[in-house]
Amino acid sequence: MENNQIRQFAEQIFSEQEKKIAKEKRKNYFKEIGRKGGLKKKTSNQFTKVVSTRLTQKEFDEVTIKAKRFKLSVSKYFRLLITEKELRINEFKEDETLLSYGNNFIRIKNLLRHREFSQLDYTKVILREVETITKLIYDYLYNKMNARTEAEFQEDE
Repeated sequence: MENNQIRQFAEQIFSEQEKKIAKEKRKNYFKEIGRKGGLKKKTSNQFTKVVSTRLTQKEFDEVTIKAKRFKLSVSKYFRLLITEKELRINEFKEDETLLSYGNNFIRIKNLLRHREFSQLDYTKVILREVETITKLIYDYLYNKMNARTEAEFQEDE
C-alpha cells in the first residue's frame, strides 16, 4: 500500500514536470515566431562539397531578386531549391499574424467581462465564441510547432 502511494506520487510529479516542459516549449515557440528565422543554421564544416554553375546576367539578376525577396543569400537560396526543400520564411509571418489575432481576441474577451458590456443579453454567447476561437488558434499554432519539431527530429536521425 505504501509502495502504491509512492508510485502515485512519482507519477504525479512526472506528469507535472511534463506539463511544465510543454509549457516552456510553447512559451519559447511563441517568442521565436517574431524573430527572423525558419531555417536551421548550418556550420561551415557541414558543407563539404562545392557545386558551381554558370548563369547569364539576366538569370543571375532574377535569382538575386528572388533570394532577396526571401532575405537569403544566393547560395542558400540555390541550396534550398536544389534539395527541393520548402521555403518556409513566410510561414512565420502567418503564425505571427494568427498570434496577434489570438491576443486581440483575448483583449476583446476581457473587455466583455469587465465593462458595461457584461450587461448585454448575448455577452455569454459572444464570450464562448471568442474563447473557442482563441483556443482553436493556439491549438493550431501549438500543433504546428509539434509537427515541425517532430519533422526536424526525424531529419536528424
